[in-house]
Amino acid sequence: MRNYKRKTERGKTSETLLRRAADAVIKDGKPVKTVAREFEICHMTLHRFVVKLKAGKIPTIGYKPRLVFTSEQEKELANYILKCSSIYFGLLPGEVRKLAYECAVKFSLENIPPSWHKNRETGADWFTGFIKRNPLLSIRTPEATSVGRASAFNRHNVNEFFSKLSEILLKYKLTPSRIWNLDETGVSTVLKPKKIVAQKGTKQIKILLHLL
Repeated sequence: MRNYKRKTERGKTSETLLRRAADAVIKDGKPVKTVAREFEICHMTLHRFVVKLKAGKIPTIGYKPRLVFTSEQEKELANYILKCSSIYFGLLPGEVRKLAYECAVKFSLENIPPSWHKNRETGADWFTGFIKRNPLLSIRTPEATSVGRASAFNRHNVNEFFSKLSEILLKYKLTPSRIWNLDETGVSTVLKPKKIVAQKGTKQIKILLHLL
């Protein structure tokens, strides 16, 4: 569920309050239910907290979602997606979901939902949560860029262009009134791209496309 709203306050009890209640049970020998009523907390939560303390374990507070990837693994995946978008090969949301599933299978991760294996990709809910957990990512509409333009736009070629332009202007003594600016407006040289996953806040997002 993408927009789940909590119906109870269970799992929100502070650790400080639980430790005070646990001290009353362990050190003072009071019953768990009595202490739970005094501190207005769930008696089962207090019971589990006390059991872990007596066993020498570090008790955890609140509910933790079942995550397939660790935070470090998700960070590496997010960095790879950003790298792809920076070199004009941004991934579509569907491609990100397939890539994440392939990574989970490749590294034999636990807690892979059966629906992932069935569809050969992660679920839409996972993708939504992944975008929220990595605020640098967002779904953007890129600007279509031809392969020729992307490969030809470099310092050497630009310098050569202006050098030859200067030679022509001087040779034929062209005045500003003889210069016309034209572009390819109305003439499509690349296909209209689909939305990709790229870095949030970037002014220009480009992707390489070939004219079919």
